[in-house]
Amino acid sequence: MPVALQLLDEGFPVTALVHRADQRSEHLKAKGAEIVVGSLTDPTDMRTAMSGAKRAYFCVPNEAGYLKAAAIFTVVAAEHQLESVVAMSQWLSNPNHPSIHTREVWLADRLFALLPGTAVTTINAGFFADNEMQVLPFAAQFGLLSLPYGSGLNAPPSNEDIARVVAEILARPEGHAGKTYRPTGPELLSPQDLAAILGKVLGRKVTYRNAPMRMVAKIMRGRLSLYNLAAYSQYVIDYQKNAFGVNAPTDVVRRITGREAEDFETIARRYAATMPGVRRSFVIQFKLMLRMIILLLRPALKTAPYLALDEFSERSHVVFSADSPEWRQSHEPQTYELSGEKAAFGHGQS
Repeated sequence: MPVALQLLDEGFPVTALVHRADQRSEHLKAKGAEIVVGSLTDPTDMRTAMSGAKRAYFCVPNEAGYLKAAAIFTVVAAEHQLESVVAMSQWLSNPNHPSIHTREVWLADRLFALLPGTAVTTINAGFFADNEMQVLPFAAQFGLLSLPYGSGLNAPPSNEDIARVVAEILARPEGHAGKTYRPTGPELLSPQDLAAILGKVLGRKVTYRNAPMRMVAKIMRGRLSLYNLAAYSQYVIDYQKNAFGVNAPTDVVRRITGREAEDFETIARRYAATMPGVRRSFVIQFKLMLRMIILLLRPALKTAPYLALDEFSERSHVVFSADSPEWRQSHEPQTYELSGEKAAFGHGQS
């Protein structure tokens, strides 16, 4: 949505394919966007949405059906001979990852690269700052940031900065063909750093406590599907192995948009100003604690059926990105420089 709004503000005609009509789509419509209600996996809907378009942005939720949506998007983009495509990829993109979604993202990246005559730009985003903001009310009420990050590092980007990068490339695609960009925040942060910054924003001491993934999964079950939770459970293992600290931070946001990347404190203050449950009160504390107790008493979630483990002939073929020599070789800064991607990536070391 932020990408569409920025393009509309610049006077570009925008068509948005949405799953259902709601307040967000009505807001886009009021701003001048054409709204197509349909399915990403329905070729007819995709053709309707892409009719008359010259450029497109592929950004699909982490849910089942991603690869099918990417294949349909690629076919229709080729039919319409799009001049430019920006594709949201993933920093962990890896054919041997235990997450189905991550394997499918890797395949989708290669599908997009096959588009004939289309300038394709890939956004290779990492772990967004939005992930930490989901537990902001709990941090505000109890002074705890409980997440399964171990001692991993990250330079979390804001949704807004990523949207600004995408919108800029869509608006002015010249020079971006074949490039891969990784937008990040301005500095590497430990989980303890994240907690300290949240404490500053909330006006209270916030302590980081490493939480077991099985407990976090139960608490998050109300907001995420089992498919999404299965992927998240694997991503935090890569987080613990410091995969998101590799080649971070970058200066992509500044170079593409002309603006400095938002720091974590700025992002947190924006969320704290609008998110319900941040202002401390006994009633909110009681409701949060009661909900957490109820969720924790539920049986353990079975996410293994939603992983890619059965897609491999041998379990030894399954490799987390942080443990993959091929992934490391292709994601370290020196490799980008040797492969001509120096202009697309920053040079920060983990």
